[in-house]
Amino acid sequence: MVMRLSKPAWLLHIALLLVVAGGVVTWLTGDRGQVWLGSGETVYGYMSATGKEATFPFSLSLDSFKVDYYPGGEVPRDFISYLAVDGEKAVVSVNNIVSVDGYRLCQMSYDSEGHTVLGVNHDPYGIALTYTGYALFAVAGLWLMAARGSRFRKSVRSLAVVALMIAGGGGDVFADTIAGVPRQQADSLASKQVMYNGRVMTFNSLARDFTKKITGSSSYRGLSAEQVMVSWLLYPEQWQGERAILVKEESLRRRLGVEGRYVSLDDLFSDAGDYRLQSMYGSGDKTLDRAVEELDEKVGLLMQLLGGNLIAPVPDGCHQLSEGRVEAELIYNRVPFSMLVFITLFAGAAMAFVALLGRRGFNVAALTLLWAALTLQVVAYLLEWYVAGHIPLANTGETMEFLLIILLPLLLAFHRVSSLLLPAGMLLAGAVALVSHLIGANPVMTPLMPVLASPWLSIHVTLVMTSYALFAFIVTCSLISLFLPSVASRMMALDRVLLYPAIYLLGLGIITGAVWANISWGRYWAWDPKETWALVTFVIYAVAMHRSIKPLNRPMVFHIYMLFAFLAVVMTYFGVNALSSLHSYSG
Repeated sequence: MVMRLSKPAWLLHIALLLVVAGGVVTWLTGDRGQVWLGSGETVYGYMSATGKEATFPFSLSLDSFKVDYYPGGEVPRDFISYLAVDGEKAVVSVNNIVSVDGYRLCQMSYDSEGHTVLGVNHDPYGIALTYTGYALFAVAGLWLMAARGSRFRKSVRSLAVVALMIAGGGGDVFADTIAGVPRQQADSLASKQVMYNGRVMTFNSLARDFTKKITGSSSYRGLSAEQVMVSWLLYPEQWQGERAILVKEESLRRRLGVEGRYVSLDDLFSDAGDYRLQSMYGSGDKTLDRAVEELDEKVGLLMQLLGGNLIAPVPDGCHQLSEGRVEAELIYNRVPFSMLVFITLFAGAAMAFVALLGRRGFNVAALTLLWAALTLQVVAYLLEWYVAGHIPLANTGETMEFLLIILLPLLLAFHRVSSLLLPAGMLLAGAVALVSHLIGANPVMTPLMPVLASPWLSIHVTLVMTSYALFAFIVTCSLISLFLPSVASRMMALDRVLLYPAIYLLGLGIITGAVWANISWGRYWAWDPKETWALVTFVIYAVAMHRSIKPLNRPMVFHIYMLFAFLAVVMTYFGVNALSSLHSYSG
């Protein structure tokens, strides 16, 4: 059985064995620890993770430590240690390690007194072995799909999909009842540039995110986002009594003694001036505690605004946005792209389901809406990329937008395989778009954290999210097969074609994540929940590639397996966010 493996398959298995062997060698021969350095201090060793002191073959001293801030001076962009190694100058920062005589020094932490904490990793043999395995995996995976006579190419030809794979605001109704500035006056501020959390942005963007964060919507009772924010500043007494702060959790509203879904700032303070949320936190009810944390975040934002600390002018000498970026930002904020995308997809899904009844014209309409949704999503994503200045892949909402850009072309390419694929696929894509829209209703009002300011971010996340999009498409085909057994064999053939690039891209995603971690923290694997579950997902799907497992050659068994396999993707993407993880920023 083993001898039947093709050359690229042999190479692929050797690559995986080398990766495992590298991990074992790292465990047996590697060492890691930390060193604490004060300015002007010289050390000759470090504290190992085993609790024992270990020595360097060199001297190490700290000349100085610096926190590099985003423009505006409040949000850290990088942490930099200026070192001397045997008298030679060296610089360690986030995503920039220093390697000396096999010892890798990386920036871990610091304190307010100018001390720096460096991570130390000594792995002279394991890294080389593991990286060799990574390189062989990249080569073998491509070879396995491209080799003449490979199962992948045969499957593609049998489906005749080669070409496809290659191509592959309302009026001011209530405004008169609220103390607010005139709309024309507030709107005139929209294109003004301000500084928030280290990023130069338009006032429109800040006001929009602020209003969505506080009220759950980009407008409030007929007032635009700019009107809401300026009115809070100019009429604080009236607005502190306005029930404009959204509280979703009913149990918290009951504790506060308010009716409806909104509370005022005054509701959160007793007559004696005590902050009522403080006594409600830590009750043991996790749902209530989370609701208190969310509401407290909103209160903190309002306090920043009322204290004059939320909005800052752009400092002298700071690079301002071009007119083009200002216009792009205003367009992105004013056009409800995310809402239009999920509405278009759900409408298309409805038409595609009607087409199943024999109304062919509805199928054309559904495809037109699918193209429209893809166009809207691509335009929105490109605008977001242009405005942010980096590829939008730093949080869950942004990665789901990227997921749609991969998923929708797949649906356009393969919808003819089954009449049920178009409506089911558009329904799935609409659900993804809806979740992305709901996440955007509670914006993350912070710039990129230092470790994410790396070119590896876009490479790693793009590979992983593309694989997830393929897995989502595969499970959609499998679900259809469970309801329409007559197409099960055809769907299994399509799924097996897509499994090749899906597993390969996930493997490359895990590898690039490991390389990124090694560059940032000097350690390529830490058994973090996210990376561990990504590996579990890889193994589960890799099992389905082995046709020597006879039961998986039966279409219905294969599709049921794909259904359960996708649960690992869900756990990797969503489930681990509830666990303590280095990837907590991704949510």
